[in-house]
Amino acid sequence: MKSSLSTAAGLACLVSLACLIPACVKIDGGAVEISWVVIAPDGRGITDCSCASPAIAKVRLSLVGVGGDIDGVDACAGKAQCDFPCQRQTGSTPFDIPPTQNGGMYSVSVVALGADGSVLTGVTTPAPILREVVFGQPTDVDAFTLVAKCADACSGSVCATP
Repeated sequence: MKSSLSTAAGLACLVSLACLIPACVKIDGGAVEISWVVIAPDGRGITDCSCASPAIAKVRLSLVGVGGDIDGVDACAGKAQCDFPCQRQTGSTPFDIPPTQNGGMYSVSVVALGADGSVLTGVTTPAPILREVVFGQPTDVDAFTLVAKCADACSGSVCATP
């Protein structure tokens, strides 16, 4: 009786561990993690992306290769996983960004998108920065600052003074 209980317990343990396997992350390259804040030109923080003027729905990551085997290739071109809801203020790609090698780097930048997916020309984004991407590792980028006017309808804590 004791051995059948231990066999059942062992089987239950194996089944529990097997359930965890699908949760593993598939690694086909490196990942890039970004974050951002939205501020008004006068330095006020805009805590609700819909209160930016124009309203920001998403932030798109651009990873353009510079030199090496990735020169000129945008690793995020046409990939929905490089678009992040603005309100989250953070985003991370899957581990499918081709690693840099042979002196290559990625020019990392962001653009603000409207609800229709169009690039918002009324939002200023910082200049691109260069980063390496390593297979199996996340590449963390300092926070980007997006500058937009505060919508007239928003006030108080949404467009807070610095």
